[in-house]
Amino acid sequence: MAPPRARPAAFAQDGQFERIVAALQDATLSDAAWPRALALIDDACGMHSSHLTVVDASHGDAAHLFGLWRGHGVSFDALAREYAHDYFDTDERVARLLLLPAGTLLHNADLYTPEEQARSRTCNDFLLREGIGNQLSARLAGLDGLHTVWTVTRTSAQGAWRPAHLAVLTRLLPHVGGAVRTCQALAKADAHTVALTSLLDAADQDTGAMLLDRHGTVVQANASGRRVLAEGRLLRERDGMLGAVEAAEERLGALIVRALPRHDRAPRSGALTIGPPGAQTKVRVTPVDSARMDFGARRVAAVATLHIGKTTAHT
Repeated sequence: MAPPRARPAAFAQDGQFERIVAALQDATLSDAAWPRALALIDDACGMHSSHLTVVDASHGDAAHLFGLWRGHGVSFDALAREYAHDYFDTDERVARLLLLPAGTLLHNADLYTPEEQARSRTCNDFLLREGIGNQLSARLAGLDGLHTVWTVTRTSAQGAWRPAHLAVLTRLLPHVGGAVRTCQALAKADAHTVALTSLLDAADQDTGAMLLDRHGTVVQANASGRRVLAEGRLLRERDGMLGAVEAAEERLGALIVRALPRHDRAPRSGALTIGPPGAQTKVRVTPVDSARMDFGARRVAAVATLHIGKTTAHT
């Protein structure tokens, strides 16, 4: 990364910008480095906190995939979960931000209409209650078409945003976005490697295996798994999604949903048996845990294995 040609007045301390960029680079290699990187940004702007939200809008309505909220190294995970679970779906800012060019930094006053400010649940319940309505947000391009929304906060006690703060944040936007995209790429590659090992371990004539992404889409299958899908007697693939025939469809869908990552619960494995007596197939769906924060990456999220033959046990 080329060094800046000149240090703007907004960075009052010598090497402040370089330290922040170096900390963001460290954060791409270690989750433990993210609090320090965001704390340095907080200090540079006298901020309360930074909130990174990863959004997927590829399936229509915006879906919350990931949230990271830190302030001067302090975790605001409870607030991040509350926002994701109770407010994200009705937050008027989200759809507006997704339509803006990446890197457009706007205040809440510009992201809510006057009518929305008067009636918005996010404004009048969440932000007002926590005293964090003095926010700036920008959309950053993510990996594989995902969007990252970076929201930074100053409390009323910290006063208004000054031009110097805007200069700092504007200069840092591409570096924050680049760090998130790098983390997404590394999480995607790491999880795929772990899942592929499971796939190869299961590659025998009686065991099928399929890799599923976080939407339940089949991204890869071994020979036995492809054969079962091609036959379509027990399992099928429709629009890329793994499904089962008739009576087992709902049960398999619930099993897959339970194994996929979500912001409000840990994924869990499970199994069921399908098929007629004497020729049953046992299907197990197992989460693929990422050792690191995945920032909503479209990684392999679960492995579906099926033992082809007679089974009677349910787990």
